[in-house]
Amino acid sequence: MGRSVTVHLADYLALLVRTEQELSGGFHALWRGHPREPDLCGVCERLAAQCRAHAERLEPYQRRYRAPQQGERQTEHRMEPWVPDPVILDATRAELQRAGPEGVGLVMPARPRPTPARATGNGGDGGAGGGLVLLRELHRLYLLATECDLSWSLVALVARGLKDDELIDLAGRCAPETAMQLLWLRTRMRRAAPQALVVTSW
Repeated sequence: MGRSVTVHLADYLALLVRTEQELSGGFHALWRGHPREPDLCGVCERLAAQCRAHAERLEPYQRRYRAPQQGERQTEHRMEPWVPDPVILDATRAELQRAGPEGVGLVMPARPRPTPARATGNGGDGGAGGGLVLLRELHRLYLLATECDLSWSLVALVARGLKDDELIDLAGRCAPETAMQLLWLRTRMRRAAPQALVVTSW
C-alpha cells in the first residue's frame, strides 16, 4: 500500500470528519433555533450525537492512514451489529404519517389554501424562527447529510479494496444511520415546504 494512497485516504477521511462535525452542530442549532417546533428537540439531539460519534470513530483511521508505521500493531475497533435507534425510527415514522402520500412524493401535493399566517411569509411560527428559515436550514442539513452519505459509500468501497475489515465495519454501521437522517430530513422538509413557500398577497 503506497504512502501517497494512504495520505489521500487520510485527507478524505479528515474531510468526512469535518462534515460530520458540521452536521452535528447543524442539528444542535436547528432545534435550539426553533423552540416552537417541539418535534425537533429530541430527534435533533440524537441525530447530532450520531454525527459526533461518526466523527470520533473515524479519527483513529484518519491517523492510521496519515502516518502508517511498519510493524505497528493496529488498534482493534470492534463494531457491534448496527441496530436502528428506535427513537429515530419512531420520529421518522411519525413524520411519514404526518406527511402522508403527498409528503413522501407518491402524489403531487395539492396547493394549500391561503391563510393569514402564510401571508406573513413566516409559516405561522412568528419572528426569526419562521417557516422559511426552518426550511432553508433543513435544506442545508440535507445537503450536508447527502455529502456524508456519498462519502461513506466511497469509504466503504476503498476499504474493501484495502481489505480493511474494521473500516468496512465502521462504514457499514454509520451509513445506515446517515440514510435515516436523510429520510427524516426529507420528510420534514416536505411537511414544512407548503406552509413556508406559499405566500398570498392581500
